[in-house]
Amino acid sequence: MRMAALRRTATASILTVLASALIAVVAPPAFAQATRTWVSGVGDDVNPCSRTAPCKTFAGAISKTAAGGIISALDSAGFGAVTITKSITLDGTGTQASLLASGTNGVFINSATADVVLRNLDISAPTQPAGCSGINGVHVLAANSVRLDGVTIAGFQRGVNLPLTGANADVFVDVSLNNIDVRNNCVSGVHAEPAAGKQTRVVLDQARISTSNQALLVGPGAEAWVANSNLSLNNVGLVANGGARIHNMCGNTMVGNATASAFTDVAAECAPVVIPEPAPAPPAPAPVVITSPPVVTTVTVPTPAVYCVVPKLKGLKTAAAKAALTKAGCALGAVGKKKAAASKKGKVLLQAVPASTAVKPGTKVAVKIGK
Repeated sequence: MRMAALRRTATASILTVLASALIAVVAPPAFAQATRTWVSGVGDDVNPCSRTAPCKTFAGAISKTAAGGIISALDSAGFGAVTITKSITLDGTGTQASLLASGTNGVFINSATADVVLRNLDISAPTQPAGCSGINGVHVLAANSVRLDGVTIAGFQRGVNLPLTGANADVFVDVSLNNIDVRNNCVSGVHAEPAAGKQTRVVLDQARISTSNQALLVGPGAEAWVANSNLSLNNVGLVANGGARIHNMCGNTMVGNATASAFTDVAAECAPVVIPEPAPAPPAPAPVVITSPPVVTTVTVPTPAVYCVVPKLKGLKTAAAKAALTKAGCALGAVGKKKAAASKKGKVLLQAVPASTAVKPGTKVAVKIGK
């Protein structure tokens, strides 16, 4: 009997070894974490999250992604709320990648050493019928740095909330918000009010925060710089509590807010460039009047020619002919005689120079007198 018992024990041991070996052969291997993983609306979280076998949610993919890795969306879909406890990038570039969260946080970050990047994501909470149904769009309990690029956040109590309760007290948590669109959040768009002793530096560039109660709230331990951003159509644009500072770094717009607010200060680079008025031109010199002496032109007027126009002498007696010639400026010349009828005796019959001829003054005109 003892030998039979020994045989049964040996047989059982062999079966146990064989069963263990069989289990080791057929059991699926555990997935190693990858630095690059993917999610898809038609994926499955049991997959290794590779490009050809993507996961369905960010939460499913993050456990299969190494610290510092990237999870990319392959297509447009909702990939669910997610908790982040290590350095990671969630990238929805080229798709409409969304995270729908109701009654919870959209993205919860809780690692004091994590560097987190959220890129091109739509983080939303249903706004009907209860208004802001989500708690925080991005809730940062602890991180080393957080960067949002092209992220839309809507329908939460706070769009971006930075309590930083678990952050390291001896470092600044750097938060960079670039080209974000934050709207319809019931308490605030960006809420930077860290716990006592915690510190954060927040930079907003090309941010749009609208239709929220407070666009940007900054409290003790936080400091914010805002550039090229639009904080409009809110109840109030800026709130700085407890001596916190919000700096205007140029290019910002705040219009249509129900309550007026202002930046703590404005960067010197934003001051308008004042172009000094040009110095007045010196008065024009008095015109120099040059008086020229009058030009005297001597015109020599030729003395008009003087002529003697020989008068008609025929029929005049000698004395009358002489008088007519003298008056005209001529003179009586030689007086000849010629037989003539009795009626013509003593009268000029002929004159050497015809009547009406112009001759030099003093020209003697000879005549013939009838006898």
